[in-house]
Amino acid sequence: MSVPRRSPPGAVDGGGRSARIADRPLLDVSFGGSFAAGAAYTAATGETMGGALARRTGAEAIEVDRGVVLHGGADGLTFAPAAPISGGGVQRPFVVEAAFTPTGGQGSLATVLAVGGTVFARYTGDQLQYGFSVLAGGSRTDATRTVAAPAAGAPHVLSLAYEPGGGGATLHAFLDGDQLPDAVSTAGAATWASGAPGSAVGIGTEVNPGGAERGLAGSVRRVRIAARTGPLATANLALQQVGPLATADLALQQVGPLATAGLALQQVGPLTTADLALQPVRSTAHGHVEFEGGVDAAGGYRTAPGEPVAILPGERLTSLVAKASALRPSQRQLDWQRLGQTAFLHFGMNTFTGEEWGTGTEDPELFAPTGLDTDQWARTLRDSGFTLAILVVKHHDGFVLYPSRYTRHGVAASTWRDGTADVLREFTNSMHAHGIAVGVYLSPADENQYHDGVYANGSARTTRTIPTLVPGDDRAARVADGSLPTLLLTADDYGAYMLNQLYEVLTEYGPIDQVWFDGAQGRIPPDRVERYDFASWYALIRSLAPAAVISVTGPDVRWVGNESGVARENEWSVLPTVTGADGAPDYALGFAAPDQGSDAALLAGRDAGATELSWWPAECDVSLHDGWFFHPDQAPKSVARLVEVYHRSVGRNAVLLLNVPPDTDGRIAAADVARLAEWRAELRRLMPTDLARGARVTGDGSAPGAVVDGRDGSDWTTAGPDTGTLTVTLPAATRIERVVLAEDLRHGQQLARAVLEAPDGAGGWSTIATVGTVGSRRIVVLDRPIVTDTVRLRILASRAAVHLDRISLYCAES
Repeated sequence: MSVPRRSPPGAVDGGGRSARIADRPLLDVSFGGSFAAGAAYTAATGETMGGALARRTGAEAIEVDRGVVLHGGADGLTFAPAAPISGGGVQRPFVVEAAFTPTGGQGSLATVLAVGGTVFARYTGDQLQYGFSVLAGGSRTDATRTVAAPAAGAPHVLSLAYEPGGGGATLHAFLDGDQLPDAVSTAGAATWASGAPGSAVGIGTEVNPGGAERGLAGSVRRVRIAARTGPLATANLALQQVGPLATADLALQQVGPLATAGLALQQVGPLTTADLALQPVRSTAHGHVEFEGGVDAAGGYRTAPGEPVAILPGERLTSLVAKASALRPSQRQLDWQRLGQTAFLHFGMNTFTGEEWGTGTEDPELFAPTGLDTDQWARTLRDSGFTLAILVVKHHDGFVLYPSRYTRHGVAASTWRDGTADVLREFTNSMHAHGIAVGVYLSPADENQYHDGVYANGSARTTRTIPTLVPGDDRAARVADGSLPTLLLTADDYGAYMLNQLYEVLTEYGPIDQVWFDGAQGRIPPDRVERYDFASWYALIRSLAPAAVISVTGPDVRWVGNESGVARENEWSVLPTVTGADGAPDYALGFAAPDQGSDAALLAGRDAGATELSWWPAECDVSLHDGWFFHPDQAPKSVARLVEVYHRSVGRNAVLLLNVPPDTDGRIAAADVARLAEWRAELRRLMPTDLARGARVTGDGSAPGAVVDGRDGSDWTTAGPDTGTLTVTLPAATRIERVVLAEDLRHGQQLARAVLEAPDGAGGWSTIATVGTVGSRRIVVLDRPIVTDTVRLRILASRAAVHLDRISLYCAES
């Protein structure tokens, strides 16, 4: 799968980049992806990877809250850029940055960053040494500086900016927002070490052949590499918030006002410059709320369901919270959030080549499943509790699973089934027959069209007629008589190609409930990535499939920010967003930010340049295997791991998207079928009968009994914000291990903090669990099971009156 695309303006946390980074990065990853195919890293949405990133030993592992975890010694990551940073003597300026957390007791010369075996930042005892090597007059010398090593166990940001010139070179270093002393050579520029891979970058390791055991112990949360043009400016540092930039040794030629927006990892302080021009910003008057919308009967705000609301410059927190509280999901979003557990099916050319990302030049004859059985897919998914299934119709290689009129790179070009194959048709028929909703994945990236000169060919954006009929088109009569709609949409050549394929899929394959646009670009160089015509693509989908949600790179559903199937502890459906020039929404705070929707996050989003608050619920994607496509040497995840994924996705206000890849026979492998059945059985064992159903319920507010009646659309409503107590009384004392809560999202997401309590035996109450956000569903696993006949929910904080749809109590079967 994998989901990279651009980062939002103004972001300085997580996966975001600031608004005016001077140079396109060669690498910018926050480890939201996975090591899906052995050593190679598969990038994720919001990430840029212009080359190959790989782990060295296989022990390097991604953890959601830490990034990639390294153990020192031979551990580490290496990046080989597709376009070399430089060669021979390093004569091009570049920046390499890392957000990392070291452990204590680093090994000798443990390396944080290294480039070409010559530029480095490494530990020497309790010091951090940085610099570069120069080969001059037949001998190699080092230009280095040393500072106190950053504190162990704490997060840090290190940026190295290499700048040649004047017969020498300078390495500027920045650590946690402070500019460090420059390492300077007047003897010459840095030179690649003998035997070191040209332009290779080490992350948590050295790429010099003699430094293979110089691994960093700790974790790396984000890394960014960019070749530079022009003199160094703060806009070149994307991870730092940098303090005053010393310029004594630099000849800066600033065009336009100097800004700190490009330092994405550093927290930048004031810039010392005589040319700094402060621009006034508009702010609201004290106590005044600016809002477009009406006032409802309760004195709050209202806005059309599914529609975002603007954030104003300098807007106060009270206004932002009121807007967030007022947002509601559209009907399509509401229906989607109720799905809970959905399936991904990665099946295509990569299934037969053993790759995760193809090239677009594969022979279609390679695609030849010997026993395609989409009914087996549907039965397996239905019996395992899945409600919707998404087929990868076109991955980044461009190979399509149906006979498209617009390309020969697909099943129609294979002699399998005599060229009449249509996997998409069989898939949709099977899923609909077994009561499973249908989604389609079409990657915006297309390497086949890139090689054919259609993708990113620089063509003009003009009005295109969709469908664009081809010679002998069997749709001509229906288009002419209006039984098939004609759309006029703006697009370039590749945008029109995508529009025509979307038209085929959405008009010929029955109801489609989800359209999934990946953000990854495959092997296409970062500087050749097309600016997609998302606005036109969205318009076509809304016209032809108005009930379908548009996901990930789309306005209805967002990627959660990792490929581990894990939502945030407190996952809000309303968050600050930005909209790109291509019309696609994006995180204002970067996809990896640990907090997206709290009151603090609303303010942070405003300050990061967010333009809107959006109802944009999270989808958690993860594969049953390590890879997204089937590989015979990969086993399915354990039942325990799958249960954990369910609790941390469905149980945290997100929808789970579990990838179940068919094998080369065209079937779901027997081991996978068995594992899914075991998982389903374990979930049923853990949460069998709802002990609260029909119990006696008392509380303030209105209709407290609605939370146990099992009916959708009935709910307990608190008297107002920050208040509400609900007590569930069972017929007898019972062991309780899990509590499930759900809000009625038709009234927005309101609950921010609550406690669950039980009688303490002395006339009072004891806390058995604390609860943060709830949303569509919150599964609370008690630290210690209790035996009680009474459970009380007490709301401590909410944005408005809470509409609680459900409270369920469970004890696992033995």
